Amino acid sequence: MSKQLSLINFLSCLLFVGCVDHPPFSEPEPHQLSCYYKTSSPQATPVIPEWWTLFHDQELNALVAKVDEGSFELRSGLARIERACAVLGINKADFYPQIDGEGSIIKNRTSKNDSRSGGGGGNNFNRYRASMGMQWEFDLWGRIKYLVESAEADVEATILAQHDLRLSLKGQLAQNYFALRFLDEERNVLNDAVKVRVDNVAFATNRLEAGRAGELEVARAETELATARAALAAISGQRTRLENAIAVIIGEPASAFRIARRSSPPEYLPAITAGVPMCVLEQRPDIAAQIKTLKSIYSRIGSAKADFLPRVSLIGSSGLSSVNIENFVSWSSRTFTLGPSISAPIFQGGRLRANQKQIEAEFKEAVADFQQIVLVSIQEVEDALADLASARNQRDAQKEALIASRKSLNLSILRYREGIVNSLEAIDATREHLDIERGYVQVRALEYDATVRLIRALGGASCLDADACQVCGCINHCCNCIE
Repeated sequence: MSKQLSLINFLSCLLFVGCVDHPPFSEPEPHQLSCYYKTSSPQATPVIPEWWTLFHDQELNALVAKVDEGSFELRSGLARIERACAVLGINKADFYPQIDGEGSIIKNRTSKNDSRSGGGGGNNFNRYRASMGMQWEFDLWGRIKYLVESAEADVEATILAQHDLRLSLKGQLAQNYFALRFLDEERNVLNDAVKVRVDNVAFATNRLEAGRAGELEVARAETELATARAALAAISGQRTRLENAIAVIIGEPASAFRIARRSSPPEYLPAITAGVPMCVLEQRPDIAAQIKTLKSIYSRIGSAKADFLPRVSLIGSSGLSSVNIENFVSWSSRTFTLGPSISAPIFQGGRLRANQKQIEAEFKEAVADFQQIVLVSIQEVEDALADLASARNQRDAQKEALIASRKSLNLSILRYREGIVNSLEAIDATREHLDIERGYVQVRALEYDATVRLIRALGGASCLDADACQVCGCINHCCNCIE
């Protein structure tokens, strides 16, 4: 009786003395950057899931819809999510008893030389066995619990990484689409320029035949025409590459994918707020995914600490065993074993300590990666805002220059056709107007590109005027407060 009490006391001490000192996970501060971005409105609106609809372009909406269905990168990401869920299921299985079944028919023969009297050996017989074994580890120190928490965080991180991939692909598609549309507009400008230069060549030729101009004037006109056609050919190549890039994003072969040209460029450009609170940046999928990765690694540290403590399991087996098939299923053939099992690490050569240090180092690395991601996200927002402001200023200045160059071009052509000046002045004015007109189109393309990059940097889109949205209740940001 005293021996039984001693064993019970020992097990009780083992249960209550052993513990894992592992406090709950808390998100690290992103290098004291949480107050970096401040906004005039404390009610900052969250990101918009379908941010591409803000551009009011039905063709863009249709292309983006194909990303979720056709992108092979997203399919690969879905497979990664399934794999993470499977790992979670494997770790959760350790909470339950592990039961295995076994059956065997073994033919045996005893040795004559095993008998001291020299007889009684050399018998042949069969042994029939069927059994079920069980092993159930009691998760006293949370080793399994921490592994499950780590796997759960991995699943969440993988899902968020899929969201980040989706945002990246749709952002790339929007950037390529708007670049393609403004190439179409630039192509229209060059087509008009080619028509003008064809007329100029014809006019110069007529003047040459009439004896009012020399061959130099015709050569200059032909040179300008060839230059415009070369620029037009270069745009065709750029447009094809953009089409191919879009085809890859939506999962279609580039050779069979085409986007019809449009006569007019995009006209609607949403205005995105410049005041970005840190809480909006924290909604970026890559930042949220890194936080879940931190949680996963932190939980693994708890499991590594639990490895230093004994593992207590309940093991048992039951079954039937007999050398005669006739009485194999009888009550007398039953066998069973049942009892606790305790295993404790005594000497591992420093393996457990090294394993814990390795995971702790991974956690430190992940914290630094998290801080770096936050810094990069702020840089991306700042870069996009700076590029957007610069593009807007350039657009306004380019528009004024376009108006002035058009007036100058008309005057130069009039003076040339009336014979007041030679062709050099008209050619210079024509070239200058074409450069300014193409520059205006290119600046508008930069403005759209910077807007999409800003949306991607924010993890979606934020409303221009959060206060106005609160007043009119436009939860989906579809009211007049978005310009």
